[in-house]
Amino acid sequence: MSSWRVPIEARSEEIFPGPLAGTVEAHRHESRVLQGNPWGDPTDRALPVYLPPSGETRGRPLLVLLSGYTGSGWAHFERGRYLEDSLVGRLDRLIRTGKAAEAVMVGPDCLTTLGGSQYLNSTATGRYEDYVVEEIVPWVRNRYGTGPTAVLGTSSGGYGAFVLALRHPELFRALGSDAGDAYFEYCYPPDFPDAYRQLRKAGGPEAFLRMVFQHPPPHFGPSNPVAKALSTLAYSSCYAPIESEPGRFDLPFDLETGAIRDDVWARWLAWDPVRMVATPRYADAARRLTYLFVDGGAEDEFGLDVSARIFAAAARAQGAHVEFEEFPGGHFDKGPRYDVMIPRLLSALGFPAERAGASSL
Repeated sequence: MSSWRVPIEARSEEIFPGPLAGTVEAHRHESRVLQGNPWGDPTDRALPVYLPPSGETRGRPLLVLLSGYTGSGWAHFERGRYLEDSLVGRLDRLIRTGKAAEAVMVGPDCLTTLGGSQYLNSTATGRYEDYVVEEIVPWVRNRYGTGPTAVLGTSSGGYGAFVLALRHPELFRALGSDAGDAYFEYCYPPDFPDAYRQLRKAGGPEAFLRMVFQHPPPHFGPSNPVAKALSTLAYSSCYAPIESEPGRFDLPFDLETGAIRDDVWARWLAWDPVRMVATPRYADAARRLTYLFVDGGAEDEFGLDVSARIFAAAARAQGAHVEFEEFPGGHFDKGPRYDVMIPRLLSALGFPAERAGASSL
């Protein structure tokens, strides 16, 4: 009878991560600006902060990590699943191996009842832009004495990186967007027919949400029509709030006919990063940023690789310093992209990696 052995020498740090060399401090932050938000979402939220192996934080660059739709910051600071590293584990490994400079990273929690805030102020959801910009970043800077700041994220987190950096170039010096929502014609309307069907079948948005709150969808992938309807409601609450009726918002399509409502869709488009960067205010902001990193997978299920390419061209046309990359993979192959993005962002902030060329693919 033959025997066999487990080839433990084949284990890599990327797949079998060891203990962190740095540390994660788990704080809680009581928000002032989220008080009285229309849906009664929590104002006391977890606030994880990663500190580099040396323990030195004064003057170190700060990375503000924004989560994608249905995500929250603390999830990236826990140990990764089996055969998968966490995002904080990736940063720690990059630092420990000399592929990235030491940095501090914070992960704000901007989750809402409908799964996301898009990091915007909305009378429907609450003041999540102010939460990040007026509360979280100043709090981290004051407590840890951090230096220049970059904002980064994937999907809705990448969208947040776009809008927060363009709206606050005095606060952020660089942005990194992996498959961030942009060129809205490509990334949202394909979901509208399924969303329309689900809302009609349930008897309207309120009846649909009552159902979802009792029986959540098993997954939030692009093939799930219930998830498409829920995310459409979430994005509507961010892009088309009804300011005179806190907590309420308009849908981009008519619930009787299914036709797109041009007036509401125009309100969505005003928040499209491609359109934003073409306006004088945001074009100037893009030029003020030291560096914009934008990428997307060539098989992105939401077409956000094409959207990233379109944004990069629009920002370059305004004189911004943009680096665009397309990589093999889909929307959910985001982990390894941070191995590329983080060292480049830190280098752009003035903190190059110890090992030359370490941030290349």
